[in-house]
Amino acid sequence: MQIVLIIIILALLCYLYYRHRFFTYWKKKGVPTYPPKFPAGNITDILLGKEHVYTCIANFYTKLKNEGHKHAGLYFFNGPVYLPIDREIIKSILTTDFEYFTDRGVFLDEDNFPLSGHLFALRGSKWKTLRQKLTPTFSSGKLKAMYDVFLKIIENFVNTVETSAQKEGEINIKHTAMNFSTDIILATAFGLNSNTLKEPDNELAKSVLTFFKPSNWIFLKAVAKEGFANPGNLLRVIMSNKPHETFFMKLVKDAIDYRDKNNIVRNDFLSLLLEVRNKEGLSFNEIAAQCFVILFAGFETSAQSISYCIHHLAHSQDCQEKLRKEIFDNLGQDFTQFTYAGIKALPYLDRAFKETLRMYPTLGYLNRICVKPYKVPGTDVVLDAGTPVLISHLGIQRDPEYFPEPLKFDPDRFKDEDQILPFSFLPFGEGPRFCIASRYGTIQTKLAIAALVSQFRFYPSPKTPETIEFDKFSKSPSMAPAKGIVVKVASLDKQKF
Repeated sequence: MQIVLIIIILALLCYLYYRHRFFTYWKKKGVPTYPPKFPAGNITDILLGKEHVYTCIANFYTKLKNEGHKHAGLYFFNGPVYLPIDREIIKSILTTDFEYFTDRGVFLDEDNFPLSGHLFALRGSKWKTLRQKLTPTFSSGKLKAMYDVFLKIIENFVNTVETSAQKEGEINIKHTAMNFSTDIILATAFGLNSNTLKEPDNELAKSVLTFFKPSNWIFLKAVAKEGFANPGNLLRVIMSNKPHETFFMKLVKDAIDYRDKNNIVRNDFLSLLLEVRNKEGLSFNEIAAQCFVILFAGFETSAQSISYCIHHLAHSQDCQEKLRKEIFDNLGQDFTQFTYAGIKALPYLDRAFKETLRMYPTLGYLNRICVKPYKVPGTDVVLDAGTPVLISHLGIQRDPEYFPEPLKFDPDRFKDEDQILPFSFLPFGEGPRFCIASRYGTIQTKLAIAALVSQFRFYPSPKTPETIEFDKFSKSPSMAPAKGIVVKVASLDKQKF
């Protein structure tokens, strides 16, 4: 009994020390917070699988804003995380006072995980130098040169949907869009024909698909190593599979060696990176890391935007018909003739795309790290260097103050862009760390949506409710639906148009 009593007393003392040492941080700074629970702080529901991390942070944003707070502090286990709510504070962090928040704070360990040395993760002057080198590779001119590759794979996408329309009358558009995304990224990044749409189980496709679906064991090891104090460090989960890293590094090396040996230049990102290497200098690891982030950033995000948009068009027949009429009136009925300039010039398509990103941002929050002590504007609060910052653009973009009836799909919200308040719509971030590949993701997604709507009618399926539930146990960095997205599909009788 004495031993048991001693253990209980020691456990109680540890608990009290833990609470006093770690869970009073925000109170001492005078920052609003919610009482943390031992040992997980404010993320117990996330760990128990009751809530997705993005919706959890968005819910905190909503509750705290409704209570009249302009900012707040949360605890990820024993790690304090800053949550700005007021748009002026968010503006200061992303743009005005960017020098205090230059880094995203995501996992970076170039020595042990060379693929982590990509533009999204790099910090300080190294990030700035690489950004300057890479910016020209994502210009409109470079994307136009790749556009024929997009059209070729779009044709496979349409043919795959056509087969499903004829055989089953419905399709899991999320899964099919994932295969499309795999094909288009491998083609435009490496010049590889993965043919995933026609052969979903081929070895190259499976390797890519499993790359971003780490096992539970890898996930637990990464959590044990990095902890939860800085949410951005959980990207280590993707990096922790050494066989996948070896496979990817070999894929890039073989492609580079083949092109160098045979003096091959193609309209893809690898050739653009090799051009930068030859003119300004890039190491092999730097090239491989940038190839990886192109795959990482575009693999699931574009697929999700396509599938979420098609889902809501299926539930909004008026919107679908309006979009289809715009496409036919301006581009015609043959999607293989849709031009780069033509896709960019469709205003209703642009509005539908933006409304999709408003409701379903590709990432549920933006990560930043405070790199030196920072006095929050309009307050006496000073953030310490090293404090993680989460900007919940899922919360902001579903805030009824900025977007009335936020769960309603309404592309015409964006009819008058001047009515959108600054820093209330942040699909690609803002400021110097604005997504460098936004043009690439935008044209790929818009072209896919336009091609599908020009060839098919989509209707709701009882398998997928209008309000989509996110996968609470997902290890994906994107906002993945729990059970895919199924829609009914029928080939279009163009004679009516």
